[in-house]
Amino acid sequence: MIQKLMISLLLMGAAFVTSAEELPVEYFFKNYEFSQVSLSPDGKHLAAIAPVGESRNLVVVDRATMKPLAVTSLTHRDVSAYQWANNERLLFYVEEDGNESLALNAVNIDGSKPRVLTKAAKGIQLIPRYTRMVDRLKEDDRHVIVSSNERKAQFPDLYIMDIYNGRKKRLTSNPGDITDWGMDWNHKVRVAVRQVVAKDKSDASSELLYRDTEDGPWKVLATSHLGQEGVAPAGFTADNKALYVLSNVGRDRLAVYRLDPATGKKQLVFGHDEVDVGGPSYSPRDHRVLAIGYVTDKPQVHYLDKKFGDIQKALDKVLPDTVNRITSLTDDEKTAVVLASNDKTPGTYYLLETEPKLKLTYLAQIADRIKPEQMADMKPISYKARDGLLIHGYLTLPKGAEDKRLPLIVHPHGGPYGPRDVWGWNPEVQFLANRGYAVLQMNFRGSGGYGNKFQVGAWKQWGLQMQDDITDGVKWAIEQGIADPKRVCIYGASYGGYATMAGLTMTPELYKCGINYVGVVDLFMLEEWDTRHDKEGGLTAWFHQAIGNPDDPKDRERMTKTSPINLLDKLDDPLFVVHGRRDPRVEIAQAEELMDKLDNLGKPYIKLIKKKEGHGFRREANKLELYKMMDEFLKKNL
Repeated sequence: MIQKLMISLLLMGAAFVTSAEELPVEYFFKNYEFSQVSLSPDGKHLAAIAPVGESRNLVVVDRATMKPLAVTSLTHRDVSAYQWANNERLLFYVEEDGNESLALNAVNIDGSKPRVLTKAAKGIQLIPRYTRMVDRLKEDDRHVIVSSNERKAQFPDLYIMDIYNGRKKRLTSNPGDITDWGMDWNHKVRVAVRQVVAKDKSDASSELLYRDTEDGPWKVLATSHLGQEGVAPAGFTADNKALYVLSNVGRDRLAVYRLDPATGKKQLVFGHDEVDVGGPSYSPRDHRVLAIGYVTDKPQVHYLDKKFGDIQKALDKVLPDTVNRITSLTDDEKTAVVLASNDKTPGTYYLLETEPKLKLTYLAQIADRIKPEQMADMKPISYKARDGLLIHGYLTLPKGAEDKRLPLIVHPHGGPYGPRDVWGWNPEVQFLANRGYAVLQMNFRGSGGYGNKFQVGAWKQWGLQMQDDITDGVKWAIEQGIADPKRVCIYGASYGGYATMAGLTMTPELYKCGINYVGVVDLFMLEEWDTRHDKEGGLTAWFHQAIGNPDDPKDRERMTKTSPINLLDKLDDPLFVVHGRRDPRVEIAQAEELMDKLDNLGKPYIKLIKKKEGHGFRREANKLELYKMMDEFLKKNL
């Protein structure tokens, strides 16, 4: 009797502790207090995106008084991003209905002279219409250079735009095959990337074009074919005589090179043996290269500039527990904004004065409510897939939990080709860990950052080797004693949603439940959606090589077998379907087809469909509703 009473008291105590430690959904998913903090070019003002009412608005702080002023007052819409156009005026972008087309607006730092420069496009398009600033003209406070695809979706033009009235004059007309333009430091258009598509749309290549002067003839510096080694522009040298490029020619993993246009010779600037590196960052003062970033298990930076390399060492000494990055720098390099973050906090902003001596001053927490001591560690892990390929990923265990037979959430990322999971703050992961679940993220083959072979080797492997990598990750977690094999759920968005449905239908014995967030279920429907919006053929060529061509009998058979919509008779787990009706990437018809078939088969599911959301929910109220429903769904089924 005493033994039974002690067991009951222990169980009650455990339940009480869990309840007391459980944090509300709002803790993780309410809008952050501050984000995207940056300095004006002269350093006299700070700007940030902050919640004003129920929307994210633009706020400006005069550094002399440090008093914040909301310079926009949006309702039912959010400022998604902004840029400094000059020292008194900001450009900001507003998405209205989830279709990813952004309106471009402008406002002064005191809230005066607000202006809609370009309106957001209506309707749902795979490639949304946009107008965005690509070059701030330091010597001209009234104009900026913008890129706009209002004429042709895939082939933008360049314009000079008046930031006070929105009038613009075309600077460079796209002949109909240029996917990207590049300017030197004198604002002259001297680089372009041209798309060349085979007549039968079986291949598409990109040509790197260069000219010595803005009036000179174009010449081809490099040609890159789909899935093969390539070269991409990454900016001019400070003297405008040579180019920096990203290239994996002869080395598989992307590295930064200095390319001499006259001779075609490349000189290695920086590369890494294990991962791709990103493009260089430049000084706003004299355009010298400062640093090159890359990601191994954690984000890294390689400095080419001694001054900023020494600054980084000083920051890391003062802030040893965070990844510390300069996110904004004044034109004279004397003042910077530093963001210090890690896996347990979205970050803290600091003001850094670099002259006459280093001085670091606290500015603001991104989310003051987030307490790092309440969050869980995200640990880099690796395991071998069944064919021996090494897969990297991250494991987050509930705070204070032992890694023994825990309920597990398998969380594959979207993309799939190019994106990857990265160590750092992730509100979804921390939310799930707070609820007592272990969370496993894996960079399955096809993920970006690990070289061309790792990515291209996964072409046409939807539901095959890519899914095996996820399955093998689950089995690894079970074999390690981390996961309870009877309590495993899979949750992902976009391609992660596809992986969720593939897991539930191809390996139903592994999972207890699944959450499909804006996911693909029908590869034929995805192909039709993508090619319908591709008049020029480049996207079609890529899709047919990377995912499949329905006109090819072998591809058609494989796509049929690996489309979860055709395997729903094997689904025997609870399912939560989430989608936005204005999704421009995975159309709502995918979710509708899924739910119709589930209804016909008499298989239960729950759903959350929002009219004015797109490829992922952005509005605060909708996000809170989603994660509260997710919370209930997981508690019920795990």
